[in-house]
Amino acid sequence: MLRICIVRMLLYRCMVIMIPNACLALSIPDLAIASRDLPSIGSLDYRCTETLLSMGIVPSAVIDPDTPYSTLEGAAQAINLGTIIQPNLELLDQVSPELVMISPEFTHMAPRLSGIAKVKSLAPYSSESGASSWQRMVSFTREVGEAIGSADLAEDMIKETESHFQSLRSRIAGDHMPALLIVRLMDHKHARVFGSNSLFQASLDQLGLSNAWQGPESHFGVTMVSIDSLVDINARLVILESPYATSPSREQFAVSGMWQHLPIIKRGDVIFLPATFNHFGALPSALGFAESLVEALEAQAPPNAAS
Repeated sequence: MLRICIVRMLLYRCMVIMIPNACLALSIPDLAIASRDLPSIGSLDYRCTETLLSMGIVPSAVIDPDTPYSTLEGAAQAINLGTIIQPNLELLDQVSPELVMISPEFTHMAPRLSGIAKVKSLAPYSSESGASSWQRMVSFTREVGEAIGSADLAEDMIKETESHFQSLRSRIAGDHMPALLIVRLMDHKHARVFGSNSLFQASLDQLGLSNAWQGPESHFGVTMVSIDSLVDINARLVILESPYATSPSREQFAVSGMWQHLPIIKRGDVIFLPATFNHFGALPSALGFAESLVEALEAQAPPNAAS
């Protein structure tokens, strides 16, 4: 499986960059990252964390490092600040990073955080029109690179991500794909549907696929709908598993009579994707979704589809 390489050897703590002996096995570009005078970073945002990790940088401290997203592999090396709902700011103060990254949703923390370190608010989602989801994610990646004084690392990551997407797109090129309706089940009667402002739209655009949802959405690209709103949509249903669900969505469908009446369900045109990426993430999660989706589409294709 194609994945952006995450360097796990680097551990940044305060002003000191500690490089274990295992780093001797790193490639020349990786050693170049290790030798940089990068600021120590406290990340209070998943999107910033996964972007930094994909650049080969492990922050000094992060929130929720144990969240089961493959894009956060390597975060366990950082100091655990607890959850975003109640981060341990006393511990962050002890870590004493030079830079703290947050999202605009948590700017109310900025006055307290500014007494600890320089604060940078970043987010790949906004209510501004004129830019596509992909363009906003690329801009976000560049802003992260600029914030840490390593714009070239951001550009390298963007190019590598684009290359991966091109490879994924070539694997399904020529197939006649229906529009995709991307949802996450909330209960037996409601679901979140992801539209044009979402991470998923960015991935679909890069893969040459269409989003079936044309209804209203928030600036995060999501809206809550009832089952009735989906009855007349002719599309392939993509169901996103939740990392917080007590049982898989597939099992929920088995016991839910209302969902079984959807035409999409009746004809069996459904894909279930694992909870291995952040539904509101940045480029690494967009790539993780694309990888899972292409694998699922290939698995569903008839044997002679590639001939």
